[in-house]
Amino acid sequence: MRKEFTYDKQTLRRKLIELRAGIGDKPERSHAITESVLPLLRGNVMVYVSIGSEADTTELISRLVARSGVTVFAPYTDLDGIIVPRRVVSLGKADKRGNMPDDCYAADVGQAPEIDCCVTPLLAFDGDGYRLGYGKGCYDRFFANADTFKIGLAFDAQRARFKRDITDIPLDCCVTESKVLYFKHASNFG
Repeated sequence: MRKEFTYDKQTLRRKLIELRAGIGDKPERSHAITESVLPLLRGNVMVYVSIGSEADTTELISRLVARSGVTVFAPYTDLDGIIVPRRVVSLGKADKRGNMPDDCYAADVGQAPEIDCCVTPLLAFDGDGYRLGYGKGCYDRFFANADTFKIGLAFDAQRARFKRDITDIPLDCCVTESKVLYFKHASNFG
């Protein structure tokens, strides 16, 4: 059953962080998510670097870096909340914005790459593919200017009903530990 939340956004985000933090067996659940999302990814793939209680992307990034036919990028979020895809050369501990140390990224080569798939974090998702993030709008701004297949990673317990904002851009699919959900508006990838 979906949870329905009617709190103000700040309270809602705090409650969703508590809910996600209370989910057990995260390593096993994150591994199941990795196994389900891997077949969907090819080309230039941007994957968030997990922080806190998010679905862990460490295994996913490591396996993608070793795969031929895939170039892995991580979102680097600047102080203005603008996401810049940076090519990953090694994994490092992310700061509170999800940025790794500079030596984890390849040297800038100028023009930003086109991202074929973007794997994004979330606090909650609904049945129409809308995600509730951390409230800064970073991913929605990125999605508004990128023609990318948008994939959310979440635990089953994160499916909920919540009020959307006019600027929210829905995901094409969401991968949980038990299923891959494609949404009606999903663009074709592949």
